[in-house]
Amino acid sequence: MTTIAGTAHRTRLYYGWVIVIVVALASFTQATGTFMALSVFLKPMTDEFGWSRTVFTGATTLGTIAGAFVSLVVGRYLDRLGGRWLLTMGLFLLGGAFVLMAFVQTLWQFYLLQLLDRVVTMGVIGLTLQVIVPKWFVVKRGRAVALAGLGGIVGSTVMPLYLQLAIDLSGWRLASAVAGISVWAVSILPVALFLRRQPEDMGLSPDGLSSEDAEREAQRQAVKRRRTVRQEVSWTLSQVLRFPSFYLLLASFSVLFLVGPGLVLHLIPYLQDKGIDPQQGVWILSIWAGAGAIGALVMGFLSERFGSRWMATLAFLLMGMGFAFLLMVDSLATGVAWALFMGSVAGAVFNTLYQLIFADYYGRESLGRIRGAVWPVQMLTNSAGPLIAAIAYDVLGTYSPVFVAFAGLMVLSAALVFMAKPPRSVPGDRTGAG
Repeated sequence: MTTIAGTAHRTRLYYGWVIVIVVALASFTQATGTFMALSVFLKPMTDEFGWSRTVFTGATTLGTIAGAFVSLVVGRYLDRLGGRWLLTMGLFLLGGAFVLMAFVQTLWQFYLLQLLDRVVTMGVIGLTLQVIVPKWFVVKRGRAVALAGLGGIVGSTVMPLYLQLAIDLSGWRLASAVAGISVWAVSILPVALFLRRQPEDMGLSPDGLSSEDAEREAQRQAVKRRRTVRQEVSWTLSQVLRFPSFYLLLASFSVLFLVGPGLVLHLIPYLQDKGIDPQQGVWILSIWAGAGAIGALVMGFLSERFGSRWMATLAFLLMGMGFAFLLMVDSLATGVAWALFMGSVAGAVFNTLYQLIFADYYGRESLGRIRGAVWPVQMLTNSAGPLIAAIAYDVLGTYSPVFVAFAGLMVLSAALVFMAKPPRSVPGDRTGAG
């Protein structure tokens, strides 16, 4: 059994916080390859080339599916060698894909570059960023993950704004080139120079605490929660695959990855269809992303106190309410109100709870392998959500029915994660699995 053990001495600045900063910078630029940025390109590119929204979305779908297969290899690599050079190369390729997209003239060129973009963004960078910080923290994992996630939230907030500004000034081609160059400029060097695999490689312990200090902190947290101390236990992938909780979490978050991207890629077009100006739509999208910082930080501390399972159940229910609210948005004012509410909840789920829950349930040692087993399934639903929304629009002329369905799916996710009780036994004992 692996515990929060440590042989390390105290340091004035625990290196794990350097890791948090590096991951935040990488998360900031990863936003370039996500649907937050791609949503800004959807309408100008389809207008210029005469593509349907389904054709545009098809490129991201194929790339995401390919990324799912790549992630199967990436997860095993992460546990053994860490993410330093994987992340460095991934960021280089991501920037290159967007620089080259500025010169696209044909549909096959767009599909080829989106294949590269989505493989790197989701199959390499996305998975790697989820594994790094939880390996450096146990007691303070919630707040550390939340702080690292702020980079992605800031990126998702400012990215649509400056991309839309570039489009307004000189078209989507300039915006694409600027997006790619920003990836190279911001995060490649910090990742290459400072990223490390786990604290033990540097003679440190998780959280920078000695084993005695870690035990005392765990006791203190347990008193706050009015629960018994539960030590950090690491399970192997083969053990985890025997737990019902694993499949319930997999199903719950796979549904999340269907509805989240389906919303984000089509939000600006949806708002335009509701009569909201494109520039106002971009502001609503950015407020939605920025509000995630509030939700992510608050959830980081709440999850340490109340546990990630209870918080995820609540957050999924609130997301279902958010989709219902979205159907009533018809002005800038209601759009901003919706963005503040839904953005806070989405930030709590995507940027904190999703990063925490598998590490909280199954430990640090095999986290890369476990996430590598989960990630391909979620990438398939990630690819399906935007495509389903695009087809619904092209067939029905409206997004409303699919958003109603998304609301129902979030209620289903809440039920699934509520039923996913964490393991209570120790590795090798099958009696308490799940």
